[in-house]
Amino acid sequence: MATEAGATAPKLDLTLEDAEGAPHDLGAVIGPVLYGIYKSSCQASKNMFPFLERLHQRYGAAGLTVLGVAQDSANVTRSFARRLGITFPMLIESDTFPVSRAFDIAATPTVYLVAADGTIAYTTMGFFKQTLDQMGDAVTAAIGRDPEPLVTAADSEVPLFVPG
Repeated sequence: MATEAGATAPKLDLTLEDAEGAPHDLGAVIGPVLYGIYKSSCQASKNMFPFLERLHQRYGAAGLTVLGVAQDSANVTRSFARRLGITFPMLIESDTFPVSRAFDIAATPTVYLVAADGTIAYTTMGFFKQTLDQMGDAVTAAIGRDPEPLVTAADSEVPLFVPG
């Protein structure tokens, strides 16, 4: 992965529409922001996004912005979000994949937490259950909250690993 934690995040001076057609100016988004770049056919993405939704539910009101970045059509993205119960904006990349290219991702899902100062505070690729709490800890640190486990007893059926 070319864009690592500690690096300056790429400047995203573009507007993408979400799956409902609403525009989102990525240049105006102030961190911390959690970008989840995914493809709906990717099984690892299907496992990752419920945890991104959990972070959105827990910390959205505390200043965390969560954005899905889809490498799919609006119809496919709406279906993906509906099936997984995703309520945060699901942005549609064009065929040129500007966000994926800006971050130079190698696989989906790739998640980036961009801190308020524009640096990458955390990144992960694929799905590893054992690292989800690290992602949650990075989020709570970015918003100035005490860490709490992201993985709960209710997640016992979630696989330990799903390749991206």
